Amino acid sequence: MCVLEDISYTRKDGQYLRWDHRSGRRQGKRPFHKGHIASFEEAIVGKLDEIYTDLQPSALLPGFFNTPDQGGEIEVLCGSCLHLLPTLEAASFDGLITSPPYANRYDYTRTYALELALLGIGEDEIRELRQAMVSCTVENRAKADLPSVFSPAVLARASAAFAGQQALQTILNYLEWQKETKALNNAGIPRMVHHYFYELALVIFECARVLKPGAAFVMVNDNVRYGGATIPVDLILSDFAEQAGFSVEVIWVLPTGKGNSSQQMGAHGREELRKCIYIWRRRND
Repeated sequence: MCVLEDISYTRKDGQYLRWDHRSGRRQGKRPFHKGHIASFEEAIVGKLDEIYTDLQPSALLPGFFNTPDQGGEIEVLCGSCLHLLPTLEAASFDGLITSPPYANRYDYTRTYALELALLGIGEDEIRELRQAMVSCTVENRAKADLPSVFSPAVLARASAAFAGQQALQTILNYLEWQKETKALNNAGIPRMVHHYFYELALVIFECARVLKPGAAFVMVNDNVRYGGATIPVDLILSDFAEQAGFSVEVIWVLPTGKGNSSQQMGAHGREELRKCIYIWRRRND
């Protein structure tokens, strides 16, 4: 799966796939040429080399990859984290590394259309998947079943953290005002941002439950901008983490940030947004 794009006529471009002119697909005014298309053998050997290099001991993440003599079984759980996390045993995991969907309006079912097609996922299943995943696109609706999925304790604590996050509530009020004045290019943005942070609050509190004391939680995420307002995703989620029982060890900021959409830059100017890696540590309390 990880070399599928390398050996295909496609390349991810935002939330869509661009087709190389050699695919025989219809082209726009400027035909797209993605360059060298690798053979399967070339691509898979290159990927295995990359994985091997990544697994070497690292001074940046001590304790993660420096025990190569210790093996373990791999178990893949298929489903939404919103439904699977509450079923896992408390204090049963030694660490967690994740890159959740970003609050960037990307429909990841389109971004990964090639992989989903290879898996035989049809249109109806894609629509169900789009609604089941963490809300990150304006097409996401509210998940009415969440109160029955999470325990009352987790639901109450996560909801309180969400409602009490002052910066987030200020942003949500601003986006609602932008919606009422028809200043947003899509009226679904306030709803999407609201659900995104509420669902991730639930995920973070649930992860605090399933991680052992002292366990590391590593997350990759990006900040976003809507209606000219930068949303500090890193700081908001880290505040949730502190309330859930984590200590924020570090927020690494990548040296090169990302820009805004062309609509944002045209109306509000360009502002570089932080791309971050957070390391949180489960406290003993």
